[in-house]
Amino acid sequence: MLQFLLFTLCLFSRTQPILPVALDPCSAYISLNEPWRNTDYQLNESRATPACDNHVDGEWYRFTGMAGDAMPTFCIPENHCGTHAPVWLNGSHPREADGIVRRQACASFNDHCCLWNTTVEVKACPGGYYVYRLAKPRVCFHVYCGHFYDICDVVDCHGSCLNTGECMCSAGTMLGPDRQTCLDENECEHNNGGCSEICVNLKNSFRCECGIGRVLGKDGKTCEDIEGCHNNNGGCSHTCFSTKESYWCECPRGLVLSEDNHTCQVPVLCKSNAIEVNIPKDLVGGLELFLTNSSCKGTSNGTHVNIYFTLKSCGTVVDLRLR
Repeated sequence: MLQFLLFTLCLFSRTQPILPVALDPCSAYISLNEPWRNTDYQLNESRATPACDNHVDGEWYRFTGMAGDAMPTFCIPENHCGTHAPVWLNGSHPREADGIVRRQACASFNDHCCLWNTTVEVKACPGGYYVYRLAKPRVCFHVYCGHFYDICDVVDCHGSCLNTGECMCSAGTMLGPDRQTCLDENECEHNNGGCSEICVNLKNSFRCECGIGRVLGKDGKTCEDIEGCHNNNGGCSHTCFSTKESYWCECPRGLVLSEDNHTCQVPVLCKSNAIEVNIPKDLVGGLELFLTNSSCKGTSNGTHVNIYFTLKSCGTVVDLRLR
């Protein structure tokens, strides 16, 4: 009988699944504390190689030390945070009661505040700090930025007051969950900042932008159609031609007009397993070519820049700037 009982207990214990314990990210995170990750750190390629967050891969992280207190929620100029394309949080930080929320993260490059974007998760923790579940960047050089937010001023209470003092944040900021830190206020989350098209959040402020072929009106918020070449070159990236009735954009030899009819782009031949680029050399203002496989090559002759690479083995990222 005793043997049967022991056998039954062993069988029962073997058949019960062991459920994983879900750890609270507020206590189970990886610290990001590199000084170059801070928004005040500007990249100098003569002294340092641009950083890349290719080791970040879906874990929970917290910004600590000289990296900053939290991710910035405003557009960061390129060549900051120790890299070419700094990544910032395009949305406000949550409250503790909100739990885990999803936010868009944007990478700034080529005067575009959100040239690339991805989705991250954010949680406000009881200690007044934030943790982030960060996705692995698709290309280099992307780095998630940290930022030092200001501590609010304590204003002495005069007259009949309920409290002995209260924290006051400057315009464009709001009091954080710790009741001490002044976080940037994202004006774009409220009625799109009043912008008719694109709202870009900045540090303690914001600005309105318009799509290709349109320009901001006098109110700084409403977008209007560009009526000719005299206004912002008609929105053309290169050459603008006009008549009394209309205007149009044209491209220099070797480039083609994109679908927006305003921007000139490099002709790219996409094949099933390879990409081929061929452009006159005098139009290339700058070229960065990163090859994962050193056996893959990009070549240049006296007149053209020729790049041919396979999609399977080269793992190539090209950043091409035109004159």
